Amino acid sequence: MSEENQNRVHSQLDNVALADFLHGLTAISRPIITEYFRSGHHVEWKADESPVTMADKSVELALREAIAARFPDDDILGEEHADRRGSSGYGWVIDPIDGTRAFISGRPVFGTLIGLVRDDLPLAGFIDMAMLDECYVAVGRRATLNRAPIRTSRVTALANARIATTSPEALKADSLAGFNRLSAAAATSTYGGDCHNYALLAAGHIDLVFEDGLAAHDIMGVIEVIRAAGGIVTDKAGGEVSMAGTDSLLAASTSGLHAAALRIIQETGG
Repeated sequence: MSEENQNRVHSQLDNVALADFLHGLTAISRPIITEYFRSGHHVEWKADESPVTMADKSVELALREAIAARFPDDDILGEEHADRRGSSGYGWVIDPIDGTRAFISGRPVFGTLIGLVRDDLPLAGFIDMAMLDECYVAVGRRATLNRAPIRTSRVTALANARIATTSPEALKADSLAGFNRLSAAAATSTYGGDCHNYALLAAGHIDLVFEDGLAAHDIMGVIEVIRAAGGIVTDKAGGEVSMAGTDSLLAASTSGLHAAALRIIQETGG
């Protein structure tokens, strides 16, 4: 196998072509999102009391069709529709609208997530903030925002850190205790944002994000964006992030900041 093939994230495309494919998906998802955003369309409520809209369902179906047409042998797993199993060993994990509560409230801070995985581990990522015109893509350890390279901040001390979580209410009790300690020690804390927090971390505007109670579709699209930009991301115990049961994320701009935050979380039993 040539060095070029060994370095490919997906065996069917070189990394440049794969990044182009991911960028091209915005032409599919954004028109649907724009049609439904602030349109007053009906909202349904799932058994877990989370909202879902026709935008969620329609975006996912359209993305599934585009991915299946290009990669017919790959798995496709989404939040709103049944899993499609392939034979290639690769899988695509889709969250059509991460931040549906923001979406139905007319707030533009929600995103479309797509993660490419193999053997349960993330290989490439996509975070598209449609209403903000911000498309973050990571392929082959290169992270970009609207095709321009990005990198995390160099903050290593918690006292200098800007930290974020979507909602303290979403944190389990032990995790909330850990976050409160982090927040007390940090320079500033912000709330809300959903997947945009991870994108902003990759771009150097946020330094630390801590969340739990997550599903695979919340996670797989953001991991490589953070890593390729120079950040560190694990679960809240410091373990590897994978499709196999990860439900928490501790993401930091630097290894030193991650280590400091992890110590505090472990001390509080988080």
